[in-house]
Amino acid sequence: MNIPAIRGKIGNTVYYSANFSFQQINELVDRKVGNEIYTSKTLKDRLQRSLTDNSGKIKQYILDRDDRFFNALVLAVYDGEPQWTEIRFELDDNEFPNVGILHLNGKEKIFPVDGQHRVEGIKEAIKKNPALATEMISVILIGHSTSDAGMKKSRRIFSTLNRYAKPVKLGDIIALDEDDIVAIATRELLETHVLFTDDRIKATNTKSIPVNDKSSFTSLITLYECNVELFQIFYYKKIISKTKLKDFLRSRPDEEIILRYIKFLNDFWNLMVGVFSEVEDFIHKNPLTAAEKYRDPINGGNIIFRPVALLQMIKSISYICSENNEISIKDILIVFSKLNRDVSKEPWTKIIWDPSSKRMLVNNQILLKYLFVYIFNHGLLKDKDKKDLYSRYALVKNISIDCVEEELNKYIINR
Repeated sequence: MNIPAIRGKIGNTVYYSANFSFQQINELVDRKVGNEIYTSKTLKDRLQRSLTDNSGKIKQYILDRDDRFFNALVLAVYDGEPQWTEIRFELDDNEFPNVGILHLNGKEKIFPVDGQHRVEGIKEAIKKNPALATEMISVILIGHSTSDAGMKKSRRIFSTLNRYAKPVKLGDIIALDEDDIVAIATRELLETHVLFTDDRIKATNTKSIPVNDKSSFTSLITLYECNVELFQIFYYKKIISKTKLKDFLRSRPDEEIILRYIKFLNDFWNLMVGVFSEVEDFIHKNPLTAAEKYRDPINGGNIIFRPVALLQMIKSISYICSENNEISIKDILIVFSKLNRDVSKEPWTKIIWDPSSKRMLVNNQILLKYLFVYIFNHGLLKDKDKKDLYSRYALVKNISIDCVEEELNKYIINR
């Protein structure tokens, strides 16, 4: 087998960049790694358990997407007698070394140092659709030895590739993902909705907003997570598991669903502007200072302009609609609009605002969500969630749990 390749070297590791067909991956590459870098059965078993079973999703991605694409597999080669023949050529008086043919005699063993799930996904996809056999994927081939030194080197490469590989940041997913319907719709809002245009959203990779920010309504991550909650209302009419939701967001739905969801979000955020006077005031003020008084560092400002509170308020709306989908979102927002929304006032103090340090608190988010639900209609809270609310509230407020119900009932809005 002769493989056109480019030879390279980094540190003391020589590698070859080439292309393999899916059929070559299926025939030549062992799907698992273990024997090659460990002699201990315990360690081999541990390594296999650490590799999460993601191959089924990769198989489906290959089968479903015409625009499929992968980064290169890193494959280790040992045994056999690999031979390198360099082909030197010139173009416009320039020499191009390190281009040539890697010859394998067929006795080599090849295993993935990086890309175990992709290898497995490719093998499974070919079983389902043999026409995929001619598709090509980039590979990086490195030498391997079963000596103690060779296994140690391969272990180091394996751990380095996995340790330092970072997942894509959520902010980048929101900016770029063309499959995630929430990311697609959030980008549309940033372009078109009056509440989010003109840099009114802080584009960071955290939910929080810097203390000196005077212009942002909320953060990009918070807006996206709010829209995730609203998507569950729009599409499922209930709260679903994180795994099921994550799987759905991996594949782009029909354009008609995307358009309806964008309209749903526009209607929701229009309601926010229409129901809460401070939100409407914000969009008409000087964009450079519009949020200044609503995130006052001395008194805390307004709950809607605090990402931790805004997200939990919308999570409570999702919870309420999941328990009773006949309740309109507008009715929920109108009830919340009658609350005192000053962060430093009751019931928010000690839950999201520390009056002593004059700082926001972020550890009571579940309590905050249940509190919003209770204020709207305590009968909608599941028994276990109500008990959780009572115990958390008693702890934070430093009161007896027997006093919690009487205390909470002070905040129920008469409608």
